Amino acid sequence: MYSTTFTRLREQELAKSTKPFQAKGKSVKRCPDCQMGDFACMCAWRPQSESPVDFALLVHRKELFKPTNTGRLIVDVFPRTNVFLWNRLEAPEGLERLLNDPQRQCFVVFPADGTENCSREVTRTLPPASGKKTTLILLDGTWKQCSRMIGLSRWLDRVPCLSLPETLVRSYSVRDSGRSHRFSTAEAAISCLLLAGEEDSAGVLQHYFSLFNQHYLATRGCYLPERGESHAVLEAYTSQLKAG
Repeated sequence: MYSTTFTRLREQELAKSTKPFQAKGKSVKRCPDCQMGDFACMCAWRPQSESPVDFALLVHRKELFKPTNTGRLIVDVFPRTNVFLWNRLEAPEGLERLLNDPQRQCFVVFPADGTENCSREVTRTLPPASGKKTTLILLDGTWKQCSRMIGLSRWLDRVPCLSLPETLVRSYSVRDSGRSHRFSTAEAAISCLLLAGEEDSAGVLQHYFSLFNQHYLATRGCYLPERGESHAVLEAYTSQLKAG
């Protein structure tokens, strides 16, 4: 079984549960890694990439168990991504260390019009790193959950907020939520990479996200996913990496 920081955290929380989480499509036999139906497993196309930008996922507990979660796609592509379980009262120990690291500049990512009533410092561009490592904290949950996470966590008040330009968000939105700023965690990461000038890494994650959407719809509809452009692109990318 392929293990990431996300899957390990999910397993830890599952071990604590007194009753199973009943997600939609609970009767489907799923791959334990990608959470797709066995017939629509996407593990063979899992890419890995690198970026000078570090991501840290701050995950709402309920999001750990949802097959629709896209935060785990970021961890698949960028294995060094840190994953933390959200706590309203205090920063998780590992995240606290990142926030206090003098060699890092940390930002919590939140959409543009989600910051209108934000009391913290807000920036819409990534400032020069000045020799410091840039770490972007992505809130991983539903829109309502993320709004509560950023609103109730007083320990996050000291972290400046990166507000994503809507132009980047719209160009990478594959699901219509009816509001331009409501997008998935994976889409937020793609926009962050574009903002940092990391087009190649953004492209890899975008194709993986597109493939995820295709395989999820196939799982929900109980049919085999058709091979598409993203399958071919990710196969070529992985082969190129192996060839050195």
